[in-house]
Amino acid sequence: MVHTRVEFKVLGPLAAVADGRALPLGGPKQRTLLAMLLVNANTAVSGERLCDAVWGEAPPPSAQANIRSYAAVLRKVLSPAAGQGSGQGSGQGPGEERLSQGNGGYRLQVFPGEADLHRFEVLAARGRTALAAGEHRAAADALEEALALWRGSPFEGVAHHDALLGEVARLEEARLTAFEDHAEARLALGEPRELVGPLRAETARYPLRESLWAKLMTAQYRSHQPGDALQSYALARTALRDELGIDPGDALRKLHHAILTRDPELGAPPAAARPARAADAWQPTVQVPSDDADFVGRSRLLERVAALIGPSGRRSGSTTPCAVPVVILTGLPGVGKTALATRLAHHLRGDFPDGRLFLHLDGARGPQRTPGAILANLLLSLGVPGSSIPEATEDRAALYRSLLADRKVLVLLDDARDEAQIRMLLPGTPGSAALVTSRARLAGLTDAHLIDVDPFDDEESRDLLRRIVGPQRLAAEPEATGRILAACAGLPLALRVAAARLAGRPDWQVRRLADRLADERGVLAELTVGDLAVRTCVAASYHGLAPDAARAFRAIGLLPAPEFPGWALSAALSDPTATGTGHELAADRATDALIDANLVQIESLTGQRQPRYRMHDLLHAYAAERALADEPESWRRAAVARVLDGWLARVRAAGDQLIRRGTGGHAPGAAGDLVGWLESERTSLVTAVGFAAGAGYGPQAAGLAAALEDVCHLRNWWDEWEHVARAALDRAAADGDPVAAAVAQGSLARAGAVRGRVDDALTRYATAIAQLDALGEEHHAARLRIHRGFAIADRGMAELAHDDASSAAAVMNRLGDKHGHVMALRSLGFALSCQGRDAEAVAALEPAVATAERLGHPLALADVLQLLAWAEIGHGRAERAARHLHRALAEYRSLRHRPGEAYALLALGRMHAEAGSPGQAAWALAPLGQAAAIFTELGERRGEALTALWLGSTHAALGDGDRAASRLTTALDGFRSLRMPFWAARARQELDRLRRTAGPAGR
Repeated sequence: MVHTRVEFKVLGPLAAVADGRALPLGGPKQRTLLAMLLVNANTAVSGERLCDAVWGEAPPPSAQANIRSYAAVLRKVLSPAAGQGSGQGSGQGPGEERLSQGNGGYRLQVFPGEADLHRFEVLAARGRTALAAGEHRAAADALEEALALWRGSPFEGVAHHDALLGEVARLEEARLTAFEDHAEARLALGEPRELVGPLRAETARYPLRESLWAKLMTAQYRSHQPGDALQSYALARTALRDELGIDPGDALRKLHHAILTRDPELGAPPAAARPARAADAWQPTVQVPSDDADFVGRSRLLERVAALIGPSGRRSGSTTPCAVPVVILTGLPGVGKTALATRLAHHLRGDFPDGRLFLHLDGARGPQRTPGAILANLLLSLGVPGSSIPEATEDRAALYRSLLADRKVLVLLDDARDEAQIRMLLPGTPGSAALVTSRARLAGLTDAHLIDVDPFDDEESRDLLRRIVGPQRLAAEPEATGRILAACAGLPLALRVAAARLAGRPDWQVRRLADRLADERGVLAELTVGDLAVRTCVAASYHGLAPDAARAFRAIGLLPAPEFPGWALSAALSDPTATGTGHELAADRATDALIDANLVQIESLTGQRQPRYRMHDLLHAYAAERALADEPESWRRAAVARVLDGWLARVRAAGDQLIRRGTGGHAPGAAGDLVGWLESERTSLVTAVGFAAGAGYGPQAAGLAAALEDVCHLRNWWDEWEHVARAALDRAAADGDPVAAAVAQGSLARAGAVRGRVDDALTRYATAIAQLDALGEEHHAARLRIHRGFAIADRGMAELAHDDASSAAAVMNRLGDKHGHVMALRSLGFALSCQGRDAEAVAALEPAVATAERLGHPLALADVLQLLAWAEIGHGRAERAARHLHRALAEYRSLRHRPGEAYALLALGRMHAEAGSPGQAAWALAPLGQAAAIFTELGERRGEALTALWLGSTHAALGDGDRAASRLTTALDGFRSLRMPFWAARARQELDRLRRTAGPAGR
């Protein structure tokens, strides 16, 4: 694909050139953004990292918005020909922008040869390889070309915060190393005189770098300037003593002595170095372990990696600027990285005929092996005699790369700890490739392809078990097999251990192992066989963590579930005595460390771009083990309490905001789409209540269940409502807390009544209200009386409902609970309407509307308006009813309250159905049809029956007797099953009227 070439220049003032013209890169912050993207070319950079680069530790509140703005400008500038022409021949359509944004952040596409820093690195590597091989002219030419790319200091004119300072220092060091290599090559060629001036300039800039002084002294001596060489030594010694308080090192002192004694070996270039092993002596070396006979799955991943490092990948003009393909397979412990890499190495044997090297680096275990020691072992394995292995690590790397030069060798580096451990182990010339496995993400190798190895999916997991255990044995116990698969959660190591245990015990039923794995506290003990153990594998990663990250790992083990929002970990780790946001920053750093170690993954981003994290189930079990073993109980209890309190504060604020519009602020982290936030946290909230109840956090369990009651009603979370209420009831009973038990009992009654279980609801209501009355908890008792009134008013108990509502209204008024008083008046209006006293209902509800409007409570207002409209219809005032219903519908829809919307539509349909003319009756069909669809979706049986009643009446008015009879029969059956005698009698009357009307026509 043809693309518009852009020259990116960072080895001096930052610049970008296309078609011979400099592109306008904007102001300082925009240029810093571009610099950061160039440093991480072809890799996504998060907005947070870019903010750090642009503003350092004090970004403004608008930082992310500013970053988006700068990126948009750069995107236009760097688009094909910066917007010139028709785009023909550019090869970059709208979806192939230079600067793109995705879930991982911002990504700048840089093609091979476009960035001067990448060209410099390739040329410098070529020069070092030639130098190690004794090819001094080729080395000098390549290194001179590399150094000619420098026009000043890296990123000159760009503000340097911490994010760029490290890269500037690295590039300066790379330039100095290339300069020294160039000087060494020129000295070997017998060209010392041309070097004296440049070396003088560099020693003036870097007076503490002894290697520069050594080359200057050698060049001066060989240029017949021994006095200058001795004076240079004196200058070097003075600088070292003044700045560091030390004398020159052994190498410089020996060179000084050689000049003083006019050592003959110093006077001429050394003989050309030769590789330790002649090219024609090369023998292909194969070190990769044997392939797994039971390897399963990963077909797409195998194809992807093979395409990246095989011949097609090396020829295809990869968008990465590196000459040697490097692929990093990263993932959590036990996910099968080594098995995948080994399979790939065998699969690609024809593409790398000169050898496939394998080095296990023990990155997660034991003391770190240094690159120098690893290189020594590598060189020995390649046939280099021990006496010929250079002493310096850099020289070993150069010799290693010279041996691999122009060959096709695959280097498999297994279990790498970090980038520094493997940089010198990577081949230096095209033809070869490197395949790296690591538990760390190794994002610092910016030219490498980073590929995540995920756990198996269900089919891959099942396939591995079948291959080891046998398909017939698993097919005989499908339920137990499913439980084993769930316990292993797709982790290949766990699956292999479980399969090996079953294969080793043919006398066991599959159910026996499944039962053992069901206990989370003992699951890791069961996943051990021989030298395979999930716990050992995970422990190696855990013990490699820094103390703060290790505590964060343990804190995650205390959380109710392995999936969690970022604030939960911050709350668990926070110091309650600390002030400011320091603990949040510390928690963020610890989380980043866990992500880098692949112990935690980002599961998703909320609508507010807040991350949700996930730890694998088995890692979560190990984290819980470590927390129990390594943390005192007081710390564990306090950490969990802080997390549960955080959930409680957020749910209360979110519910209050939705139900009472703003009186409680907004839920932290949920500003904006509160409904979306609640839905995204739905499972976590229910899990938190169950966890709190089971772990003995009574106040938090009761508080969360109470706060969720109205949210569950608002969002139609019927199953969740009953689950959290039962959990709170069980905890309160265990704690001997009668008030909490009665409140939970009342919540269960309300949930049961909504779902049509009236008898059970009435029993629970009676028990809870009697207990609260006896305890003097009149506020709680009044709230339950309000809800009981709604449950029973149209079920033949309107008088009791009237008494409940009247009593509750008096209590709420006396206690000053205005919202509660509104709800009590609404309950009273409903009871009066069910008694046929619609005028009195209107009188009771109109003050409630006024109060709800003053309070600014949208849900309460909508509920009262909907009921007021119902009473107005019964009172014969359709126009007033219509106004109330349209207001109510608007509020319900803004709240996304589906049950309320459906009941308002039902009332609108009833209004049209009872208007008295077929023309108006036809208008009832649309709202009634919408209401019926919503009630069916929600499983709201009462609403379904009421809608069927008015649909039947409407069809009867329109002369469609068959449909009318069907709908009315459905309504009658529904009312009878729900024990709603008032409405059952109404449906019976409508059916009788329909049959009387149809009778004469039938004859």
